[in-house]
Amino acid sequence: MLRTSLLGCGAVGMLVAAPAKAQSTAEPAAEAPIPDTIAAMIHAAADTGNAVTLKTVADLAKKTNPNSAKAIEAMANGLQKEADDKQIAKVRTQKPWQGWKGQGQAGITATSGTTDTTGVSLGLNLVRNGIKWRHTVIASANYARQNRVTTANQHAVSYQIDYKFNDRFFVMGLASWEGDRFSGFERRFSETLGAGYTAIKTPTMTLNLTAGPALRQTRYVPGFQITGFGDDRFAARGGLDYSWTIRPGVVFTENATYYGQTGNSTVTANTALTMKVFGRLSVQAGFLLDHETQPPVGLDKTNTTSRLTLVYGF
Repeated sequence: MLRTSLLGCGAVGMLVAAPAKAQSTAEPAAEAPIPDTIAAMIHAAADTGNAVTLKTVADLAKKTNPNSAKAIEAMANGLQKEADDKQIAKVRTQKPWQGWKGQGQAGITATSGTTDTTGVSLGLNLVRNGIKWRHTVIASANYARQNRVTTANQHAVSYQIDYKFNDRFFVMGLASWEGDRFSGFERRFSETLGAGYTAIKTPTMTLNLTAGPALRQTRYVPGFQITGFGDDRFAARGGLDYSWTIRPGVVFTENATYYGQTGNSTVTANTALTMKVFGRLSVQAGFLLDHETQPPVGLDKTNTTSRLTLVYGF
């Protein structure tokens, strides 16, 4: 009887011990340290000051070194936070004329033969992104002649100021001027006060949405006055600014605005794909659409411009 009891106790002990052994084999492998070459590569990406480059390198490093994924993620996040803190400290000490970034672009077209055409496209984008305030200046000009006859002469400039409550919400003020005799007006001023929301904000993609009331003053080309409507009108404005970095050096952008008002409403969309060539130089393929719902009699509702330009970033 005593022998039987001892055997029984031994069997129970084995049953109790077995789960503990199974549990120990199920424990995950310990986090491996980051290889020196991978760490050096991540630090080099952080030194570029480009968040997209750092994220791309970190993601690739995690795929090739899965046992160090958590450590790589922590290192990349720490380096990005360190870079952000340095940028904030730098912005706090900048003068109003400092901290501007942007790009200038220029394109020229010329054909000869049965049809002689020449065209020039110029553009300038400037942005100063502070801790609370963001300033944006955009200017463009398009000019074209065909068989010694001017077929396009369009100019535009705008200034937008944003006050950021946080990373998502902001209020904005916008003033713009445009001239386009081939759309029936010599000049058109627009002023807008509104609110904005950043719907998407990642290292590779951003989407800003804005909306608010607007006032527009239009001076039509003599003979193209829209009957029944004055030159000054209230409108509702909506805006969309989208940017997607497909991969480092390749960026797709879409900028669209809508002015809804009594009589003639306006839709503008500017689509572009920019590809880096080398250094600060890029090439951009763009498509601009202007649509007037009720243009002066005899003019087309929709005008489009396709262009290929060189872009210099600074």
